[in-house]
Amino acid sequence: MSKKIFFITTNKGKYFSAKRVLKKYGITVIQKEINIPEPRGNIEEIAIQKAKYAYKIVRKPLIVMDAGFFIDSLNGFPMMFTNFVLETIGIQGILKLAQRKNRSCEFREILCYCDGLRKKPRLFKRVVEGKLSRKPKGKVKSYHWSKLAYIFVPKGEIKTMAEMTEKEFTNFRRKVDAGSHWEQFSKFYSQKS
Repeated sequence: MSKKIFFITTNKGKYFSAKRVLKKYGITVIQKEINIPEPRGNIEEIAIQKAKYAYKIVRKPLIVMDAGFFIDSLNGFPMMFTNFVLETIGIQGILKLAQRKNRSCEFREILCYCDGLRKKPRLFKRVVEGKLSRKPKGKVKSYHWSKLAYIFVPKGEIKTMAEMTEKEFTNFRRKVDAGSHWEQFSKFYSQKS
């Protein structure tokens, strides 16, 4: 019997990722778009606050995801403020700040499950390491989560995510999805009665 979970997101790329991975576990993902006020705190606290807020509206088991982009040489900047930074200084601004610096960076993603039964929502985490390219490359497609695909070269790869063909991107996703927050959540949720 298929299980269902609400995924609270306005991001189509995140929804497609969730749908693809959770389908393997017989979990149907239902996208629900809710405008959630942007709370303050670290990435874990933000995910928990968003999940609790969404649960008050949906009143069914749900997941939310929060992510941040961290550049080592910039003390982690832009962290959880990635969308704001992309809207203000943009890709070129990020590259300018990192010019002549260590280009190591990573995505940190938190998946938060809330069912109203637990005192504290359950968290699942993933880190995807990489480096910044010297300039924007490729074309962002519908399955990408963000414009950062233009400048993020995943660890072990030579192309930005936006340069990858759909097959290359799918193979990359398969590698990073193994043991990821999606896999952790899928196993956890599949075992719930």
